[in-house]
Amino acid sequence: MAVDTHQAIRARRTIRDFEPRPIDRAVLDRILEAGLRAPMHDPKHGRRFIVVDDAAVRAELVRGFWRERPPEEIAAVVDSWELEFPEQRAMFLDALPKQASMVLSAGALVIVCFRQTEPLLDAKASLHELNAFAEVWSCLENILVAAAADGIFGVTKIPSSPAETQHIRRTLSIPDDYEVACYLPLGHPTSGAPSFAPAIGAVGSYVFRNSWGRVEP
Repeated sequence: MAVDTHQAIRARRTIRDFEPRPIDRAVLDRILEAGLRAPMHDPKHGRRFIVVDDAAVRAELVRGFWRERPPEEIAAVVDSWELEFPEQRAMFLDALPKQASMVLSAGALVIVCFRQTEPLLDAKASLHELNAFAEVWSCLENILVAAAADGIFGVTKIPSSPAETQHIRRTLSIPDDYEVACYLPLGHPTSGAPSFAPAIGAVGSYVFRNSWGRVEP
């Protein structure tokens, strides 16, 4: 059944619990094509996707970041972040224990890369120098919305340290001039899987007119 763009955007949600079945190759190609159609001002930023379907390679990727932690340690970590909203705390308490399982069990695991001509984490003179980074996240949003239109959902996991990025790079033979944007596990959600979508209020509460703080009369 066809889903229009606004329906797909509203349907998109964060899922970390997947059914044990792969995503059809044609469907995955269509989803990734949506990412390639996102804005890109410079072709040399060239997005690349590594689809990891070898269980041993996935396990090696997980070894680069995963450490089993008891629930009380996870709760202490989340509480140390002093999150403003209870929904955020609930999301992270659900998320942290699943970072390994979501990578291992996803119907498709995609490692999203982009070409960054200068070191990404070095000081920048202007936001313009972050164009490639901004564009890859436009690409990712297109992918997530296109996936939702097919009843497929997922989550992004950004590498949390240079060592983790280097482990991904070595494991997958990624060239040095490409940055790793994230792991992107995608799949069909399990029945009753917890899902997290952004909690937003009325659009008018986010929109000013002609000047900061000025709202419609």
